[in-house]
Amino acid sequence: MAALGTGGAKETTEWEEILKEKGIIPEKTQEEIAEEQLKTVVEESVARYDPNASKTVEELDEDLEDADSEEERILMKHRETRMMEMQASQSRKRFSPGIHYISAADWKPEVSEAGPDFHIVVLLFQEGTEQSTLMEDILLHLSQKFKHTKFVKCKATDAIANYPDEKIPTVLVYYNGIVKKNFIGLGAFKGLKTDADDVEWELGKLGAVETDMEEAPEKSFSFKRV
Repeated sequence: MAALGTGGAKETTEWEEILKEKGIIPEKTQEEIAEEQLKTVVEESVARYDPNASKTVEELDEDLEDADSEEERILMKHRETRMMEMQASQSRKRFSPGIHYISAADWKPEVSEAGPDFHIVVLLFQEGTEQSTLMEDILLHLSQKFKHTKFVKCKATDAIANYPDEKIPTVLVYYNGIVKKNFIGLGAFKGLKTDADDVEWELGKLGAVETDMEEAPEKSFSFKRV
């Protein structure tokens, strides 16, 4: 083993562990451990940072005008990646804004066997209820914002006989024919105070919509059953 201060990082660490076991040097405090972990995260982030990674094709083209041969190679690689991402985005299935009404007979072709690689948000509703109207308005708004997600609605008692009113509205999230999650009633959100941000956040966590929200909306609410 190398003498203290002459070996590599791993050897030094092993030597420090021996000294700690013998009580010669103290164990690290939680604060010291946290500080070291934070330092590691920052150093790794700096090491991985690439200023070209988030540039658009147009920005990369501008940089290419003054690039030397090595810079040109790097920039062209990023440009090819951006072009592939743009082509992939354009080829993804897009849906018209709105919530498409389906009957129980439509469920299989429109939902469970609708196709791969896109999410389907299904609203089970009941006519004439405040809760259903609220959720339908929210999903209508989100359908206009997220064109790569399919939004459909079906009358709850048509889809499931004797479906209880207290579970209205129910929102089901499908992907590749499988239910990823269900939200039963407005109590799954913020009751009658639920808004589009609340639903977008939950759908975003599932990957059902490509939200740019970075944190959850305010969670506190007072829900009264009506």
